Amino acid sequence: MLNLDTLILVQVCVTLLTTALLAASACYTESPPEQRWWAWGNVVICAGLALTNMPSLPVVVDNILGYGVIGFGIALVLRGLRVHFSSTLSWRTVAVITAIALLVPAYYTLVTPSLRARLCFSGFYFAILNWMCAATIARHGRLRVTGISVAGFSVLGVGLLLRGMHMLLHPDPADSASSLVMGLSTLAIPLAQICIAFGLIMMVSWRYSERLRRLSTLDALTGALNRAGLEIQGKRVGLRALRGGRSLAVIMIDVDYFKVINDSHGHPVGDEVLRHLARLLKMELRPHDLMARFGGEEFVLVLDDVNLAAAINVAERLRARIEREMVELDKLSVRYTASMGVVCSDEHGYDLIRLISAGDAAMYEAKRAGRNRVVGA
Repeated sequence: MLNLDTLILVQVCVTLLTTALLAASACYTESPPEQRWWAWGNVVICAGLALTNMPSLPVVVDNILGYGVIGFGIALVLRGLRVHFSSTLSWRTVAVITAIALLVPAYYTLVTPSLRARLCFSGFYFAILNWMCAATIARHGRLRVTGISVAGFSVLGVGLLLRGMHMLLHPDPADSASSLVMGLSTLAIPLAQICIAFGLIMMVSWRYSERLRRLSTLDALTGALNRAGLEIQGKRVGLRALRGGRSLAVIMIDVDYFKVINDSHGHPVGDEVLRHLARLLKMELRPHDLMARFGGEEFVLVLDDVNLAAAINVAERLRARIEREMVELDKLSVRYTASMGVVCSDEHGYDLIRLISAGDAAMYEAKRAGRNRVVGA
């Protein structure tokens, strides 16, 4: 038989440890705001649990305020989860969650005193709040990263629900069935708390790793791939095309007279031209195509399952659209053109470096021929 007193002690210790872990992870200067919400939420929950387990305190504090504090703490955790997924939980909603956690226990303490009803309500209500946390993560997150948090909140909700249901069906907490259910739920709760704490930290770690990956593979100005990102993803696209027996086309694009634009209008205008060009190129791409800023004012497109003739048509369409477009910044309007070189794996093989080199040569041939034109090779 599970010893309930020992399990409660374990639950208290795990609660304190997981709270300390979340608080410590939120204490450094650059910590994201959601970590601070989670840490504060767990600190508040600990305070609420302490209040509800001190029978020597006045009944209003022990039987009413403690439940309200726990509800407020879970609402803060839920707010942190919403913030993590670029949403929010209004303070009005936090107040409503806290008010319900206060008013119902107050009714069963002051108006119709019933320990059983109060415990049933707390089990059901806090189970629902934890499932709301699980649903928030599952709806927005990737389960391979967030699965441990979803499981933790879900199991915690189940444990609290079992407590509430058992109190509703078995008013005598001293019988063996009640002791077993209470013991199992008390065992499940600290395990769930460990999953939640490590899951939340894992979610933040994954978010930081994604930011580092983006910084290392994306161009900060245009959002296109940089050379490192092109090398990584280009090899994958080339290998897939080779295995599938499909053509792979590369379009090299260079802004004409870009130095003149910078010298005449300033670098902010030049930067806006590059951003404008990147937006136009992205509109032309399919989901499995690649776009990279190869250096300075030079961009490269990698098109899967596109032969040379089709790639030249794409380049001509882009060239004509770029020529028609106007870049506007601070009441200044600028037109620009681009020269393009187009090559295909049918003539140059699937090695991306060779394709880019051949495309670069074709692009410079377009510049020598007068700029604002497409040359295929």
